Amino acid sequence: MIKRIRVVGIGLGHSTHVTRAALEALAGVDVLVVLERGPGAAQRTAAQRALVAEARPTRGVPRILEPTGPTTLPGSEGSSAAYDPMSLSGEVTACLEALRDLPAEEDILGVLVWGDPALEAPTLEVVSALAQHLGAPVDITPGLDAAQLLAAAHHTSLGRGGVDVHRLSPAHLVDYYEPVQGDAVVVGDPHLRCLELAELYPDLEVCWGANLGSADQTLVRGPLGVVADELRAARAAAERARGWVLDAYLVRPSTEPAGDAGPGSRPGAAKPEPWPAVERLSDGVLTLRPMVAGDWPVLLEEHNNEESLRWAFSSAPMTEREARLLAAASWRAWSGGRQARLVMVDEATGRPAGTISLSRMGPPGVGLIGYGVLPGFRGRGFTVRALELLAEWAFRTTSLARLELGHKVGNVASGVVASRAGFVREGVLSGRLPNADGSYSDEVMYGRVRP
Repeated sequence: MIKRIRVVGIGLGHSTHVTRAALEALAGVDVLVVLERGPGAAQRTAAQRALVAEARPTRGVPRILEPTGPTTLPGSEGSSAAYDPMSLSGEVTACLEALRDLPAEEDILGVLVWGDPALEAPTLEVVSALAQHLGAPVDITPGLDAAQLLAAAHHTSLGRGGVDVHRLSPAHLVDYYEPVQGDAVVVGDPHLRCLELAELYPDLEVCWGANLGSADQTLVRGPLGVVADELRAARAAAERARGWVLDAYLVRPSTEPAGDAGPGSRPGAAKPEPWPAVERLSDGVLTLRPMVAGDWPVLLEEHNNEESLRWAFSSAPMTEREARLLAAASWRAWSGGRQARLVMVDEATGRPAGTISLSRMGPPGVGLIGYGVLPGFRGRGFTVRALELLAEWAFRTTSLARLELGHKVGNVASGVVASRAGFVREGVLSGRLPNADGSYSDEVMYGRVRP
């Protein structure tokens, strides 16, 4: 019966990353549970086994358990317990099953964690659930963190000029990071998603490393826009050599950030107030949520269908590159107070139905709205609902006193939508909007003021 659980940090997997305290913790472990999943899991498990063997030269490698799924959740066969939010996850269930028949003398369970255990929430959640069901206390012993290892390998420091240092997932780096935030460290990114920032911030410095502390340590450093190909090649070579690689990298501004307002901002211009944070706006039929980098296919479809191209300013369709850049810059535009971009989501199916945006343009206190619905969702009143949700949110949470929108003369459907959402037709601006053939169309303007 397990009497104690020890969580031990092993840095990025080399013996030099294990502290003396961690070595002492490993020395007393009777059983090791390996929680590895996905590509390279076998190689990572082998690396853990080798590390433990090196750390315990006299005791040898303890029993190693590799719980595998899928497993059946308690109560999943028709029982109401299947819907209990406290039911065990499949991973925890598999661990408990693997621990069921241990000899009585094997009572100290070890779990190895890459990097700093305090930053590995998913593993700690599994350990916490195990501790609760086994009635065993938990000890946590840190190893060296990836940020420390990277900084040392590249002979640099973190947080230059007093800026913040952040630990981010690859997805959060792409969606939310901007250089003004300072230094960001990412551990384990097989797709090198930092390169998606290269076109937005080509001068952003990256310090990348694989197999840190080993004889085959590999380092790449330089501006993203310059070292992209070198970085891809280095990671691919490191992965071929071992069959897997746990890499890490640091991204940061090439110089100390000066409080810029983001891409395209005018030097010296006052930065607008950020749009208020929001997770979702819903009326039960339609939901609006902030756009993220992964929403680029929605932008591409919304801009390139026949109806949208009919009223577009140019005959050239939006390219995938343009859609990716626009989606990736959405949070930066939001936090910079320039534009709030949201995705319309059909509540019934969970599928994206279109996009809507609110921009600060013109006089202070005025917001300009743009929108588009995907062909498969037209005729269902989604745009009216989106306009009503956005207007209510804007007037309730921001200082905007007036919202505007417009469309080319002849786009009757857009005018009907605006009127149904409470926008009042106020006039026609002559020759204001460009057409694909080089001519200009009049624009019908609508407004809605704070009630």
